Amino acid sequence: MKMRLVTSLVLLLVSLSLLSAVSPKIEQADALYWNDRLEEAQELLLDSLNVASDATEKAEILWRLSRVTLAMGDEREVLGASDDELFATYEKAEKFAMDSLALAELPDAIVYKASSIGRWGETKGPLNALSKAKPMRDDFTHLIDEMGIKDRTISWYVLGQLYFQLPGWPISFGDLDTAISYTRKAIDTIPPENLYPGHFKALAEMLWKRDLSTSKRNSELKSMEKDWKKNAGKSTVDQHAYYEGANGPGATPFYSPVALNKMSDRQEAVMLLQYAVAKYNVWPFHSRADKRNLEEINAFLKEWGF
Repeated sequence: MKMRLVTSLVLLLVSLSLLSAVSPKIEQADALYWNDRLEEAQELLLDSLNVASDATEKAEILWRLSRVTLAMGDEREVLGASDDELFATYEKAEKFAMDSLALAELPDAIVYKASSIGRWGETKGPLNALSKAKPMRDDFTHLIDEMGIKDRTISWYVLGQLYFQLPGWPISFGDLDTAISYTRKAIDTIPPENLYPGHFKALAEMLWKRDLSTSKRNSELKSMEKDWKKNAGKSTVDQHAYYEGANGPGATPFYSPVALNKMSDRQEAVMLLQYAVAKYNVWPFHSRADKRNLEEINAFLKEWGF
């Protein structure tokens, strides 16, 4: 326990020192990114990289270049870019993250390295990306279990997508229940300053696919609760494969008026999408990605008869 406390304090001090090292231009680039001005953010980051002399500052710039390049790749996909162009963009995003990690082991560099590989894999197709799946999982295990970065919503979201997109045994380690647990954790760790409607859409899609009845779900949640408790004190990543049962079958999610064991998977799926729409409608700013997610959410609701 004492060692864990010391490690946590060291990580906190490192994080604070890195935060103070971020230059005003990097902060400006962050603001541009969050305001959906991707090209301007990229240009400012590249200019800053050319004049940066400190290794840690370069690492901070490089993972941000990975993030903005990843977002630009998603924009190009919508505009009809070819698969080859998308592969090149996501590989470039991965390279920026790898270059960042070569200078400093920053959590965000690990996240965007894995995210870039994940988007590359989605474009390539799960069967063509199997060789990259285990290294992605290993990266998140290192980030969460060894570095102690446990509440980063994007980490859990990407892990959930990894388990959702991959085929299951004996081809790979894809697993729908695990994907749902990780995505629930992603939703529960969304920072209050972020919207992330795609998180709700992802969990809704998974639940609609699983399609457990209320009674069957209650039984499965009891089993997951036992597994959650059984894995206490073990790997955080491994224990969170049962996160759906962490608070018991009678737990009530923040977006629901009823407990988990009082509704079916598909009833919750619809509730998640309706909550996301309501949250979107009162949010002060919507990125292009947010708007695309809303369109897809409305398409799901229409397809599901709501």
